Amino acid sequence: MIKNPKTGTTGSLLLIALLFFVSLSLSGQNDYTLFKFYEPFKPDSTGKFYLAVDNVNFFKNNEYNSKVTTGYTLPGAWFRPKLVYYPDEKLRIEFGGHVLKFNGREEYFHLTPWFNVHYQPTKKISVILGNLNSDGNHHLIEPLYEPERFLTAKPEAGLQLKYDSKYFSTDFWIDWQQYIVNGDPLKEQFAFGTVINQKIIAKNNLVVSIPFSFYGLHRGGEIDTNPDPVKTYITVTPGISLKKTSKTKMIRDWGINVNYSLATYPENAPYYTNKKGWGFYTNANIDTRLGGLTVAYWHGHQFFTPQGGFLYQCTSKTDKSMLLDNKLIDLKYHYIHKIMEDTFFGFIYDAYYDTINKKSMSSQGLYLIVNFGASPKKKIALH
Repeated sequence: MIKNPKTGTTGSLLLIALLFFVSLSLSGQNDYTLFKFYEPFKPDSTGKFYLAVDNVNFFKNNEYNSKVTTGYTLPGAWFRPKLVYYPDEKLRIEFGGHVLKFNGREEYFHLTPWFNVHYQPTKKISVILGNLNSDGNHHLIEPLYEPERFLTAKPEAGLQLKYDSKYFSTDFWIDWQQYIVNGDPLKEQFAFGTVINQKIIAKNNLVVSIPFSFYGLHRGGEIDTNPDPVKTYITVTPGISLKKTSKTKMIRDWGINVNYSLATYPENAPYYTNKKGWGFYTNANIDTRLGGLTVAYWHGHQFFTPQGGFLYQCTSKTDKSMLLDNKLIDLKYHYIHKIMEDTFFGFIYDAYYDTINKKSMSSQGLYLIVNFGASPKKKIALH
């Protein structure tokens, strides 16, 4: 796709164009619906100006013992106060700040601005500029997108187009992570993706759908002085999903999801033995009044994507080598308690078993997610 290893703008434009057209055919299933913060669009709020606050408190302990990654603990929180204004029933503007703080280290403190323009010409279409809506990790499966990025990464920012109807949904976005100016020693970097869901059966409390995702990361640019070649990582993931809603008091719903992912990456990294790999991910889940349970199986063969789930990659952090295969069984329990509107307490427990190296691992996370707004009674007109 990208012809010139030094430059990259032409390749970038082609990549963006391809993404846009692919996005015109969402629901890769994951267990992180708890990770939700985006302000609901309120078309009846024209002229209103109010303060909103998003806050995520987390304590996550990873007991990992793997060639792929090591164990660690994440204690901290992020806090995002913002001003929200609706100049029109189809337009919303947000301005504020995002503060991330890890407990126990004073220097681990990050402050970034928050700016979001949301244009919604119809109920089905949304155009977002500035900071993006990454609720539920864009519904990407865990091998493609590490859930911890919701906790620790800078808020995504760039461009996003969303379409949502009864049978068809699309989420297309570009997250611009590194902007460069002329002579910079850095490469420009952006993540890109489109997540699609087409329902083929939706009746009798049964939904069968075809999810598809096109996702990756690009490092390039024409005006930098960095001699490194352009690098592009792409994953293409088709799948099939079945979900059955139950009418019993105990069981809410259950489902089965199957995904097959093809990954391509640059051949100029010393520990890649190939330019491509693949991964097979399937899970069965059940959601009950007492919480949800998911059993998943993953087989990755020379699979790598830079922002994917740490345990699912085939690159070793210990000796910088490419593993031929990575096979995992994952048993996940998650519990979500709604405290009030848009405010939740959650607990997620993961038990992993590495079937190749015969090792057991686990992860536990506690989350308190608070979203609320305080609106004045009178409308405020800004002129």
